[in-house]
Parts: sequence; structure tokens; C-alpha cells
Amino acid sequence: MFFEDFNEEFESLDEFVESVRKKTNCPECVQCGYCCKITPCYYGKWNSKKKQCEYLTDDNKCDIYDKIVELEKDKEVKMFGSGCCLNYMNPERLKKLSQK
Repeated sequence: MFFEDFNEEFESLDEFVESVRKKTNCPECVQCGYCCKITPCYYGKWNSKKKQCEYLTDDNKCDIYDKIVELEKDKEVKMFGSGCCLNYMNPERLKKLSQK
């Protein structure tokens, strides 16, 4: 079974995901741009020449941030504000943190 590595039993995948979401704290986003250089988000668009999301600015900000925040204002899970989802051995994040 999918959940055999866990001590708790779950009735559904949704229950498992909710449990993990409550227990997991992602570290703060440092705006390194790594996630946007790996793959675009739901709202993004890949730029094959730049090899990053079309909306990633030179200072690693999302150019359509305000639009996304407005679109997601009533959603429980949001694109921004949850922390860094790609923090483990993220070279861009590590470089930015070392410069502080």
C-alpha cells in the first residue's frame, strides 16, 4: 500500500496530504528564482530561449505576482506565501543565503 511507510493510517490521499501540509513548514522564500528556472507554475509560461519562466524578472520576482494574488484571494492554498518548496540543495537559494 502507498502509505505503508507511515505510522498513521489514512482513509484517503486527501487526508494524507492534509496531514503532511499541517506538519510541514517550508523555510522562508528568499526570492532566488530557482523554482521559476526549473518549470513554470500553473500561471507561468516557459521561455525556451531564457530557460526560465517568461514572467521571471531580472531581480527574481514574478512579473504577474499581483495578478496571481488577486486570482487566488479566495483559495485556501496559494501560489505565494507558503515558503520555499525547492529548498533542499537548491544552488540558487544556497548562494543567496551565503551572500547575506
